[in-house]
Amino acid sequence: MESLGYSKEEIIKMTKTLPAIYCLSIENIKQRIKDMESFGYSKEEIIKMTKALPAIYGYSIENMKQKINDIESLGYSKEEIIKMTKALPTIYGLSIENIKQKINFYDSINLHDVVLLNTKDLMQSVSLSYARYKFYQYKGIDVTIDNYKLLFINNKQFENKYKITKKELLEKYNYEEYLKEIQNGRTI
Repeated sequence: MESLGYSKEEIIKMTKTLPAIYCLSIENIKQRIKDMESFGYSKEEIIKMTKALPAIYGYSIENMKQKINDIESLGYSKEEIIKMTKALPTIYGLSIENIKQKINFYDSINLHDVVLLNTKDLMQSVSLSYARYKFYQYKGIDVTIDNYKLLFINNKQFENKYKITKKELLEKYNYEEYLKEIQNGRTI
């Protein structure tokens, strides 16, 4: 693994996270790198991604291809998906239903490109994004691509600024109720 570009410390850290790496042959690891290069990543990018998420070595290439295709179907180009997954390799570990739900919500509030600006924002639950969006609406604040970061500020900062806890916010603006309203043909 050192010959591939990992330091001894990085290998130790990776194997603490994913001990199964010891079960992979160097040929399997090299093949995974080749497969990922065929997606459009450079070897250096793959090494960086696998340092952050060693589990990539355990994912099937077919599932990774499917994830790319599924995200493409949500309106992103292959280049955009490569950019997103370089920034947040854990996308490969998220369910497509989870990703789709978030993207559909961002689309509904005209923030489709938000995940391109800061892909790590995909880690926030759709329930919290929805609750904050509705809260800002109530406050008369229009969330746009220019100020979208309002949806993703640190919980402590949000609570200090607006004097409402995450729990209170999620109860007041319940995403599950919103989904039921949509299914019944009404919106909140």
